[in-house]
Amino acid sequence: MDELNKPIDNSSEENQPKDSGYWRSFKELYNDPSFDKTLKNEFSPEALQKPDVANMSAVTRRRFLALMGASAAFAAAGCGNYQDKGTIVPYNQKPEEVTLGLPNYYASTCTGCTSACGILVKTREGRPIKVDGNPDHPVNKGKICTKGQASVMNLYNPERLREPMMNKAQTNWNDVNKNVSAALSSAAGSGKEIAIVTHTILSPTVKRLLDEFKLTFPTAKIYSYEVFNDSARVNAWQKSYGKRSLPVLQLDKAKVIVALESDFLGNDHNMLEYTRMFSQNRDVMSKNEFNRLYAVEGAVTNTGMNADYRLRLRTDAIEEFVMCLLNELVGKKKLSGYAMDSRVTSVFASNDIKQFAAKYKLDEKVVNHIVNDLAKFQGEAIVLGGDKLPESTHIAINLLNEALGNNKLYSAEADNTEHMPLSTPAEMDSLVQAMAGGRVGVVVHFDTNPVYNLSPEYKYEEAVKKVPMSITLTEQANETSEVSNYVLPIHNQLEAWNDFKIRTGFYSMQQPIIAPLYNTRQKEAILLNWKEPKEFNETLYKDYLSANWEKVIYPTMAAAAPFKKFWNSVLHDGVVYMNEKPELAGGAFAVDAFASAPKMKASNDFTILLQGNNNVGDGRFASNGWLQELPNPVTKIVWDNYAAISVQSAAELGVDTNGTVDITIGSRKQTFPVFVQPGMADKTIEISLGYGRSAAGAIGTGIGVNANMLIAKNAPLNERLYNNAQVTSAGGKYELISTQEHYPIDSDPLLKDIQFRRGIIRQGTVEEYKKNPQFLKAFETKLSMEPINDPPVYDREGFTGYKWGMAIDLNKCTGCGACVTACNVENNIPIVGKEQVKANREMMWLRIDRYYYGTPDAPSANFQPMLCQHCDYAPCENVCPVAATTHSEDGLNGMAYNRCVGTRYCSNNCPYKVRRFNYFDWRDRVSDGIQYAEPMNLMANPEVTVRSRGVMEKCTFCVQRIMKERQDAIQEARGVIGSNVKTACQDACPAYAIEFGNINDKESTIAKYRTHELGYSVLEEIKVLPNVTYMAKLRNIYEPMHTGDKKEHKKEEKKTEEHK
Repeated sequence: MDELNKPIDNSSEENQPKDSGYWRSFKELYNDPSFDKTLKNEFSPEALQKPDVANMSAVTRRRFLALMGASAAFAAAGCGNYQDKGTIVPYNQKPEEVTLGLPNYYASTCTGCTSACGILVKTREGRPIKVDGNPDHPVNKGKICTKGQASVMNLYNPERLREPMMNKAQTNWNDVNKNVSAALSSAAGSGKEIAIVTHTILSPTVKRLLDEFKLTFPTAKIYSYEVFNDSARVNAWQKSYGKRSLPVLQLDKAKVIVALESDFLGNDHNMLEYTRMFSQNRDVMSKNEFNRLYAVEGAVTNTGMNADYRLRLRTDAIEEFVMCLLNELVGKKKLSGYAMDSRVTSVFASNDIKQFAAKYKLDEKVVNHIVNDLAKFQGEAIVLGGDKLPESTHIAINLLNEALGNNKLYSAEADNTEHMPLSTPAEMDSLVQAMAGGRVGVVVHFDTNPVYNLSPEYKYEEAVKKVPMSITLTEQANETSEVSNYVLPIHNQLEAWNDFKIRTGFYSMQQPIIAPLYNTRQKEAILLNWKEPKEFNETLYKDYLSANWEKVIYPTMAAAAPFKKFWNSVLHDGVVYMNEKPELAGGAFAVDAFASAPKMKASNDFTILLQGNNNVGDGRFASNGWLQELPNPVTKIVWDNYAAISVQSAAELGVDTNGTVDITIGSRKQTFPVFVQPGMADKTIEISLGYGRSAAGAIGTGIGVNANMLIAKNAPLNERLYNNAQVTSAGGKYELISTQEHYPIDSDPLLKDIQFRRGIIRQGTVEEYKKNPQFLKAFETKLSMEPINDPPVYDREGFTGYKWGMAIDLNKCTGCGACVTACNVENNIPIVGKEQVKANREMMWLRIDRYYYGTPDAPSANFQPMLCQHCDYAPCENVCPVAATTHSEDGLNGMAYNRCVGTRYCSNNCPYKVRRFNYFDWRDRVSDGIQYAEPMNLMANPEVTVRSRGVMEKCTFCVQRIMKERQDAIQEARGVIGSNVKTACQDACPAYAIEFGNINDKESTIAKYRTHELGYSVLEEIKVLPNVTYMAKLRNIYEPMHTGDKKEHKKEEKKTEEHK
């Protein structure tokens, strides 16, 4: 595959920077001939590979004739109707609440991360098939992230454990309980420790269970860890204010946000809530004042790509930057009473912001904007620090917000709840030492995987082998279960009971949506059964949970209804509110904490950032193919992690994209593939955790590189931040697969740079828009607007009643990918695997195009979701020889799968490149047919046809949901209400960037978007009349933007000279 982001040798005249604004990779920026070759080829080289005839096995004449005689039948079968390999699963006794053919919805809670978002699970005939957000949940309010959307695949994963195992042999639960109970009693009686290793405790009932377990077994100790933890921020808050409960931020009230290595729109905590709050002040329909976002970061994050201003700054220099801000705003401008406290001012008196900007080559104008805006909007601005920053930096940020009165944006209604502090590195090390020293009799891994997750310096795997009884409770085999005596299968989140309290003021509930598929048990019920040995029953933990609520929680609710009715209402709603206020802070800001905190200093070595991700999390979702195949929002890479590095640093190391580097931190070393990422700070490398699993099933094993090998058990700054790394070229090759150049709209080399000249991406500034709401006319193309020579087959003038359309607000879209995953789940879209993505054969109906604007050192970015535009004059319809793609009377461009014979003329004629062809039966091809293995057949949405080999497919505007509204309208004797239909992508979008409805209803929101002065259609000049409207991007910056004038763009060209 082409090395997509390899810096080009631009010493020749041919490889000069393109004379336009937008680019997707270095090859496009520098007019590399190989990129032109890519545009000319309809198919990638991988898709055109010839079979290796020489190495084919011999075929007898008889066999050859038989195959030839059957070839016609094989060809017809390849393009014919799909025969589902699944089986019908009937009810023996149909539940009363289930109506065959109609969905049921149940409220529950997602346990994929520490956010514990409320979810609403759609079931058909008792099968969970779709996970969406619970609109009654106060945090995520009806939205759910990529991992939550795809979590239904984890339920049906055929590699889930089905029976308990003892010493790698199948056993039964009775023997397990007898042996474990004896071992627990023996350990407690002999004074040996019983260790329970868990993740963050989010449930008050689980906290009570663990406390009772310790009372029953006095030698028991609880150890908890979280790879993506907030310990630095929590510890800093405790030192600053005397309490550990972090405040809930009201970002919707912030006029200025300064994000310091904080990816609050991407991978930091509470992403869904913060995305919603941020986008509320980016709504062009409400005419509210836009907020302004500054991002100062070393890595390139979702937040940075959505920022109005972005400064690239190595992460270990961010604390010094905060000190400079304090000196400017407190020390010099005297904006706070802390200016009179020498204990404060003496710390940052020597930090000069001009010298700092010059040292790190920061744009001085942008730095001044930050200072002035923080001064101007005191109490209406917030400075956010990312979870990878050290305690000392967070303490300084706390002081900066306190000094400017920004604590007004801390909610007075709720703060975050901590049921049990995470174990410190010293406590985790003491556990390992106790195991290695024979002082632990039993260790229980409570749905955790410390062998993979923890720093190799702990030597956890060696230690756990010395424990007489090691037990792992898990859904699927993992690295820790591989070295455990007992491996016990547990319920999936959709089979389990629990409660959660992540904030003051409300509880959320988890209830089983489906009966256990296998002989599994709820992990809490297993502990409860060991604590109170008796005959097990499936309601054991449910009864314990209900009793705890009746005795402890229900009395605090002042509920008028009897408990049983109250309990049922809580299960129905999934959430219950209570009259509870946040704990008051311990007092004023602790100045001594700031004065005495050790300060982070920038080094001359490489800085390494170990990041979260939208895909596999800490590794728990590594076996989820939908998430592995979801392109990274920034790099568009799939099925891998990598070392993202700046252009200059890559040149200094002599590496490029698809090369490899050795990274050494102390005694820890690992080799990673390289991706040259525009916008990265120099001498900074970003790597995603969660990859490189050695025991993650057919999908996840061996994907990527294990970056946990770089984690130190006693990290001086933060477990995910190191500034003492040595990086050298490893001299190897590792092919990364990126979709950033797949399906380019400008596929004709004669139309190169069309996304710029035709205004595929249109943007301006808020000030421009205020002065001239019609400024988009500057984007009107100068290309020929000749009449259409190929009129459509179907009449387009007769749309009566209702006609469907979509609007996408580019001001709100953050590129997170939740819409893509929601579409995959809703529409039964298969996984194709890394090699087929390399051949441009990914099957996702919705893609998010990312365009850079500016120079490789400091690019801005725009995201644009691209899907079938359902054109009124659809070019695909005229060329289909069998009328497989037609137009409906309500404006939909539909597909008749049983007619399609796979000519692919429609795909070739689609100007938006949004059609997908089934080259294979993907479900049978990927990972030895894992998508066909039982019970994956239960996961399919029965409302959407499963497509077969040889068939073209594309976005349908969720026609099955439109049909549901039609049926409801007929039953209720009313007209179709466009706003009742929510597409899957619209349902999932946390930024509310997507609107759908009846464009013939002039009072509808979608109709108002269509006529808005910022609304435009992509490629509107070719007169295909698309029914998707995009809202132009507005940036809240002080300077005017370049809009495509070549004279203006000469200024940008000068900035690229250093890359020649």
